[in-house]
Amino acid sequence: MHMRRVMSYPGRGLQRRRHARGGMLIEVLVSIVISAIALLALAGVNASAVRYTKMSQYRATATLLVSDLAERMRANKGVPADGAVVATGFFAGAYDYSTTDFAGQATDATMPTQLCDTTASCTPQQIAELDMAQWRLLVRTQLPEGSIWIARQAGQTAADVWVAWRDPAVATSDEAPALATECPDGLNLGSDLSVRCSFFRINL
Repeated sequence: MHMRRVMSYPGRGLQRRRHARGGMLIEVLVSIVISAIALLALAGVNASAVRYTKMSQYRATATLLVSDLAERMRANKGVPADGAVVATGFFAGAYDYSTTDFAGQATDATMPTQLCDTTASCTPQQIAELDMAQWRLLVRTQLPEGSIWIARQAGQTAADVWVAWRDPAVATSDEAPALATECPDGLNLGSDLSVRCSFFRINL
């Protein structure tokens, strides 16, 4: 009887172990890459959520500010021109603000000398001047570089109001606010995409 001698080669086992370790290393690297991509996507989603939340906050603030302006206008509506009767208050254009662009509103509004909240002898024009100065200060303090644009509708008891503010966080290509023409031309924004506007129609 012949005995067959089986020869073992230690090198083959070592090679198989090396291949196993190499495969595990590749799996670990692939897992790291996938995890990194997932974390980057999650960070992008979180940044977008913060961005849109802030934008919604600014728009909500603008809505409250315009509601305040509407009440001021209603309280000082005045009378329209009718024959010998001279228009006063809102009807006289006391609340119009459509001559100063965004850059021109960089300085805070100055309060008029006649503070009509402490005396009863003010004209509708003086009341409107105080209203506008106070309201512009509110817009400027509650919104970043807050600015305004107000134009009455001819033949109507209504006004178009734009509230503008600077928000560099949303000035990205996917927003493209310039394409939406959300700001009036009179603000002279040019190619500045960091300025956003909210439009409102006030009916008295």
